Amino acid sequence: MPKFDHGDHQRRQVLLTLIVITFFGGLFFGTLNWIRGITAAALIEFAFALFCLGAFWLVRTSRRLYRWSLAVTIPWILAVWLIVSMPAAAESVFIWALVLPILLMLLLGRRLGLCLSLVSLAGALLIAIYRFGLPQDADQIAYAANLVIAGLVIVALSYVYERSREKAEQGLRHLAVTDALTGLPNRTLLYENFARAKALAIRQKTPLSLMVLDLDRFKEINDKHGHDVGDRVLFQIAELLRSRLRRSDLVFRMGGEEFLVVMPDTDLDRAATLAEDLRQRIAALQMEFHDQPVRLTTSIGVTEMTSAEQSFDSLLRQADQNMYWCKENGRNRVRASRAETSEARD
Repeated sequence: MPKFDHGDHQRRQVLLTLIVITFFGGLFFGTLNWIRGITAAALIEFAFALFCLGAFWLVRTSRRLYRWSLAVTIPWILAVWLIVSMPAAAESVFIWALVLPILLMLLLGRRLGLCLSLVSLAGALLIAIYRFGLPQDADQIAYAANLVIAGLVIVALSYVYERSREKAEQGLRHLAVTDALTGLPNRTLLYENFARAKALAIRQKTPLSLMVLDLDRFKEINDKHGHDVGDRVLFQIAELLRSRLRRSDLVFRMGGEEFLVVMPDTDLDRAATLAEDLRQRIAALQMEFHDQPVRLTTSIGVTEMTSAEQSFDSLLRQADQNMYWCKENGRNRVRASRAETSEARD
């Protein structure tokens, strides 16, 4: 998938906001506790404020956002526990334990966020029981029950929100990288996926080939039968490619009537054989719309990576040249050649 960084951007902004609030809050409450003589709490808050001062500049540009989220939220949990456990700390500081689930879900995702939320609330609850004991009368029971229920409600709502946000982001990601008509990946993912396939081929010392497939006279199909028939033809071709190619092959719709296939662990001869099989299968398709037959042929250009220095653009250029050669020489053909040589199979 491409770098679809809306979620990272959102988390970065939440984390930076948390850091800023923590910095000023640490200074304020640290100073207040210092004046009140609660030295230990003041030192914790001053130390956390100092940490946030340095973290702010690093988080703005860091690519390790998840690690920084852990680096900030875990000390947050520990600091809350330490402060609420101090005998001199007011009961009101327990309110910060209720804020944590929201931050943890936003910054760490629903799974880890849920786990740490439950841990942080459980820790705060045990500290409260240690400091104040179990509630004895009806008023204390009602007060304690309200806090516990409020904490669980916040956890549940934060979890539901984060799950909905993740699903919405996944939906947007899918729409951004998928061709709506054929269901194939569009060219958005092309460079990223090719880079992975190339790195794997170099590491394992295996061949890597590229195929460009372009339907012949597709404009005539649209003009004669209508664009809805053209769309059904493209969908049928996509289904054929999905069923014929291996799971390791990467198929993309480049736009219009052009498709591209990246074939890991496939040399030029095998790629050319596969391309010829596809050409024959497409030519043999029996398609009929509104009692009118639709005849399809395709021109396919194939090439193979011959060195680690070759870029995707250079391979695509060679495959395109082979495909255009097929167009200029009668269509319904396959031509395969490497960029480094003029020798070709057709």
